[in-house]
Amino acid sequence: MKFIRLSIALTTFVVLLHLSAKSQMSCDVTIPLTQSIIEGASYQPGTVVCLAPGTRDYLLFKDLNGTAAQPIVITSDGGLSKIDTDHYYGIKFSGCNHVLLSGAGTKASYGIKINRVGNGAGITIDNLSSDVEVEFVEIGHTLIGGIYAKTDPSCDNFSSTRDKFTMYNIIIHDCYLHDIGDEGFYIGSSKFTGQYLSSCDTTVLPHIIEGVEIYNNIVENTGWDGIQVSSTPLGCKIFGNTVRYDSQRETTYQMSGILIGGGSVCDCYNNKVIDGKGDGIDVFGSNNMWIYNNLIVRAGRTFMPNDQSQLKHGIFIGSAPDQSAASLKILHNTIISPKTSGIRFMNNNTFDNKFINNIILDPGSYPTLAEKAFLDASIDISLYEYADNFLSTQISSALFVQAASDNYSLKPSSPAINKAQASAISFDIDNAPRPHNQGADIGAYECQDTYAGTGDLASGEVFELTLAPNPTSTAMVISLQHPVVASELKLVLLNVQGRITDLSDRLTVGPESHQLTVNLLQIPVGVYLLECVNGKRVSRGKVIISK
Repeated sequence: MKFIRLSIALTTFVVLLHLSAKSQMSCDVTIPLTQSIIEGASYQPGTVVCLAPGTRDYLLFKDLNGTAAQPIVITSDGGLSKIDTDHYYGIKFSGCNHVLLSGAGTKASYGIKINRVGNGAGITIDNLSSDVEVEFVEIGHTLIGGIYAKTDPSCDNFSSTRDKFTMYNIIIHDCYLHDIGDEGFYIGSSKFTGQYLSSCDTTVLPHIIEGVEIYNNIVENTGWDGIQVSSTPLGCKIFGNTVRYDSQRETTYQMSGILIGGGSVCDCYNNKVIDGKGDGIDVFGSNNMWIYNNLIVRAGRTFMPNDQSQLKHGIFIGSAPDQSAASLKILHNTIISPKTSGIRFMNNNTFDNKFINNIILDPGSYPTLAEKAFLDASIDISLYEYADNFLSTQISSALFVQAASDNYSLKPSSPAINKAQASAISFDIDNAPRPHNQGADIGAYECQDTYAGTGDLASGEVFELTLAPNPTSTAMVISLQHPVVASELKLVLLNVQGRITDLSDRLTVGPESHQLTVNLLQIPVGVYLLECVNGKRVSRGKVIISK
């Protein structure tokens, strides 16, 4: 069965061409280290606000109003800008629209660094702010969350209720969050079905967000969930993030690497969730959601390891808070050693669900649940398709490149290669093309080896070879470690674009039994990878062709 998807966002292939902000723009305003409050009502769209390098207290940006074409840019003035504070936040956006906070203007990976927030969050985007992008910022050692993006209703001000306000376009990428007290990312209200305000004894609906992209971030050592997105029914993507050591405070209902909360319709792909105490990915959203190309390793294994009644899963799918219907496509994920089940599915109000092309290995509940440990579904079998998954209690059975080092790429001889059902997923977790060779591979990784799945290799071992002369312009002698098996010989060149040139009709055996001579005339000048398959052995070397 081939899945047809009307729209697959190819933003994972977009190359971020963030050059030094200083080389592209000059500072219109520079904020000295002694200034914490920036009143931006007089700033024009396109204004570049620079932060003087050095360590400062908190920053409050008020009423910055750019446009979609000309956002107001806040960046570091050529050196590292650091915040160390006992305030309630490190950086706050209040009443701001169309703003870019960028740490790309220095030699450091993260030109803006929030070292510590003693009494609050790293960054908060609130008070009716909208259309805010944050990039290349490091946040660490916060009392509560890393980044908040929402405006909570209050008895003093009902302007942020759902009927009066919508937040748009919250984009956060290429940031590093670590040692966070609560959630790494808290995007959108978690009270989608209603927020009770005790001071005025009333319940209101919080605003929604349209357009959230959380990508290419590193999140480590959070007390609660690593990434949480709620109340985002349109344009939500969570991709390319790495989350390690989530949920360290072991707080009930606050334990996951990535959480898609109530009121959200999010695609979640190309993420890595490793060694967290919570579930790898929790899904409480609705409508059509795609969860694919994710690597989830040892989810929940360190949470009460001697108490198997404390359940933690690779992927957990629960009911939406408003009981709205959902359709889940769970495809091409690699799930390794979850504490309990690989996938736990508990949402009865769903339809047309797909659990296909996943690798699930070593689920902790296998001794008690047997095959249900891979997919434990509390719904009627007519509501889902479960096929073409690679399931085993042994991690070694998948033939990963180096599982001991958490490298779950597939060896060319892996039994998962070319065995996937056709799907609409045209790239893998590393953005490599899928399918490769004769078909797509099961799991998050698509093996790009020239002969992957062709049966030519007995193992993934690569042998050395000697090439002479190198560089060359005409011919070359290839010396192998083993005698040539002429009947099982293949020789190819790969250029830097991955284009393959078959040299099998250009070679002769000799002068020795372990040597080949290959004619390289008419091969363009360049640097190539030469790959020789000799029987069941593969050898590789770099070739330089000059004229």
